[in-house]
Amino acid sequence: MQGRTVPARAIAVAAALGLAAAPALAAEPAPAAPKTMGFTPKTYVDGPVLQVILGERALFRLDDSGNPVLESVEKGQLAVAHPAGAVSETFKPPAFGAMGVALDGSAEKKASSIKVWNGTGRPVQYRAVVLVLHGETLRPVAVPTCPVAPGATRIESWPAPIVAVGLSRFKAATKAALAQPACKKGK
Repeated sequence: MQGRTVPARAIAVAAALGLAAAPALAAEPAPAAPKTMGFTPKTYVDGPVLQVILGERALFRLDDSGNPVLESVEKGQLAVAHPAGAVSETFKPPAFGAMGVALDGSAEKKASSIKVWNGTGRPVQYRAVVLVLHGETLRPVAVPTCPVAPGATRIESWPAPIVAVGLSRFKAATKAALAQPACKKGK
């Protein structure tokens, strides 16, 4: 929850990244962050929320209600989260019908990144809240997101030490969401 003491392991991971928290994570307004939020240092699903921790990828499917159903968790690295040529992309695209979300970061880039894979046959939009490390506490920050086209990936990066990301409210993307100018320049 907000102001909660962070486990030593999470502090060590963020310290290893050498990241300093940024005052603003996104140029566009995002939905309000929750005032309290629990944190368990693992990748898992809790009802409609998928949490992914630093250095892991969740592979999941969406049920008929749009809730994530976790299939597996993998450890690895995102090439985009590191300087060019420093690491190879660990993750392969998910099977058709599945989605994937990975979180990684590096001291050299002083940033954290998520990569979302959409192996479904429809564009998907979602809500995201990142847990930013500030000293020895975590602060939930809602961030704007863009839909992910079928068979595509989407990468979002922030100049902050992100310990985990929570994703929820998965649904088919609307035409208006797909047409957002800020989303056209992304990957």
